Amino acid sequence: METVVAYAFDRFAGPEKAAAGVRRVEAYYGELWQGQARRDGCDAGTVGLHSWSRREPDYHWPAWRDDDDLCVASLHVPLGYQQIVGDLAPQRAATPLARAVLADPARMAELAPPFLLSVLDPADERLELFTDSVGLGRLFQLRTTDGWVWSNRAAAACLFADVPAEASDRGWRYAAGCGWFMGDTTPYDRVLTVPGATHIVTEGRRNRRTVTRIEATSIWSGPSGGELPQRLIEETAEALRGVARSVSKLWPGTPTVDLSGGRDSRVVAAAFLSAGVDLKLNSYDAVPGELAVAEQLVAALPYKVEHIVTGKPAPVTTAAPAPVPPPMTPVIERIRRWHRFAEGLRPASYIFHNPPEGLSDVAHLAIGGAGGEIAHGHFYPPDVLKLDQSPLEEKLELFNARLQKRLIPAVGPSDATRGAVAGQIDHVFREAIQGGFEDATMLDYFYVVERLRRWGSAGERTGIVSPLLVPAFVRGAFSMSAPQRLENALHRALVRELVPQWADIPFFKAQPVAGATPRPPAPVKRLGAAPDRDLIGELLTTDQTGDFDPAEVQQLWAASLAGESTVGQEVALRQLLWRAVFDDHLAEVNKHLTNPPKPKPKRAPAPAPAPTTSAAPPTGAVPATGAASTGAASTGTASATGAAPATGAAPAVKAASAAGEVAAAAAEPAPAAPQATAPVVKQRSSFKTKLRRNPTVRRLARSSAGRAVRKLLRSR
Repeated sequence: METVVAYAFDRFAGPEKAAAGVRRVEAYYGELWQGQARRDGCDAGTVGLHSWSRREPDYHWPAWRDDDDLCVASLHVPLGYQQIVGDLAPQRAATPLARAVLADPARMAELAPPFLLSVLDPADERLELFTDSVGLGRLFQLRTTDGWVWSNRAAAACLFADVPAEASDRGWRYAAGCGWFMGDTTPYDRVLTVPGATHIVTEGRRNRRTVTRIEATSIWSGPSGGELPQRLIEETAEALRGVARSVSKLWPGTPTVDLSGGRDSRVVAAAFLSAGVDLKLNSYDAVPGELAVAEQLVAALPYKVEHIVTGKPAPVTTAAPAPVPPPMTPVIERIRRWHRFAEGLRPASYIFHNPPEGLSDVAHLAIGGAGGEIAHGHFYPPDVLKLDQSPLEEKLELFNARLQKRLIPAVGPSDATRGAVAGQIDHVFREAIQGGFEDATMLDYFYVVERLRRWGSAGERTGIVSPLLVPAFVRGAFSMSAPQRLENALHRALVRELVPQWADIPFFKAQPVAGATPRPPAPVKRLGAAPDRDLIGELLTTDQTGDFDPAEVQQLWAASLAGESTVGQEVALRQLLWRAVFDDHLAEVNKHLTNPPKPKPKRAPAPAPAPTTSAAPPTGAVPATGAASTGAASTGTASATGAAPATGAAPAVKAASAAGEVAAAAAEPAPAAPQATAPVVKQRSSFKTKLRRNPTVRRLARSSAGRAVRKLLRSR
């Protein structure tokens, strides 16, 4: 629930301007804070800093300190702070840490993300903001007509500045393709993401603003090639122990650390054990064989450690039918609640999960292995070593094509969306090359810069601890070659250094168990089965953003209604619906402005594709190809009768509001699906589609040779 707002006006506007901004923020977030928030703040001429934190926090680091003529606001907790200020109690360490970072801003990069530090010197009217090395501790900035506003919550920046919250076309185009907001974009227009390792200084009296940033590759680069240096292993191991000791000081009680049979959790647990921190180990019995590896690890320790097993399922002795999913609840209202909670930043994959009721609901300490993926090639394709031998420009294209196939749904996003994602991938790759990463390491750089810092929960609240994000581990990961990452060289070396008894126990890898009865696949959760599918269909067919292909959306929606869509085919529908409902969230935010904007007129549905007399398959028969189409395969084409509910692909526009539709859907039982015939829609040739989206073909088409060929063909 922690919220920070900082501002810098171009000229003195009196105390009422900032006070009005604070009131708007509190009016909107008051219900979400559920009466648990306390506010601290200071206004100093044209600059100011305000912080809202939990009244009774369950950690010892102060969210606000006001002493020694400095106001210090912290977001999250600084894991490893002792290496900068010594072994001070957390309650007294905030100001010394701020002074150390003010004196040497590069020291901020020594702390494990996420962490955001804001410092105000009221006497000098000087405001300084620091982001962590990855940018996992969120900071957004908004330029207004009379100054700047920064916050870890984008909606709070709009509310404080009293400017309308509007959707970012560029940001949502990225999200339509890969599921997150790439580059500096956010869900909100004009609100941009401040990158990691950034230092912003605003001097109110001089009306001067300075922004400096440490180049990420200089933080993460280390000696590469050959065997991992023993000194690097020792330094990384000690940094991980330091994080474990910080956790024991920053949170009361005994921490619980997850231990699976895999790589990342083993390194984290080994760091806590090696640091001598009292802890509990928790294992999940979800994958056959994994718990046995965890129990073997615990048994190998030379001392007793409490070990908890969670979620042990009943044994499966006979083949069981696929589980029947519980009745679905209205989807639209759940999405609205997610946007109110996470402000559009959670991905659409959360669409069937229930959000917390408020920002104060989730506060427990969670220690996990996030970040370990950097050291084992999370985005590596199966043929990465072969591709890595290609010339540089060809390698860029091949890696780009592989990432597009993995990230972008095979059907649904428009060509403009695919081009935008491809362009950003290329931009990040070329950044990596400028930093000296010309091999497969550029894929790891892309993962850290683009994907890692946008995880839904890691930067969302205080209490998510990811020891493997400590800069020493990231440096070790980037110092390896691609073959070393595939062999888990860093993980193996660290385990041997931290807990030698675990070094010879292989990492768990799921394998088919001979004679075991396979578990039935989970049922596909389809938007077409939702009780509010009428409204969902209307929102899907009235999209005018240009981010999705209307004909393909029609096909996907008909397949979902017919119960024939796969998991991968539902991805595009969920991302489109996630964007459509975001407009409702914007309207709710804007109600708290001094002059709320007028609501946008209701859009008409996009026309359905004209039927064709050719022998095309029914709408439900959507190709199941592509990286995203994992899960249950399509059961075939829709039958001529009884294939789809009557809520078909092009429902009529309803005069009722979205809220009214949802309320009606919630109050009434889901209508029985009458017999209907799936419309016949002409499908684009899959070969032509792949050819048009091939980056090499598109580049050749834009070349002078390509233009000459087109001119010659037209002349004939």
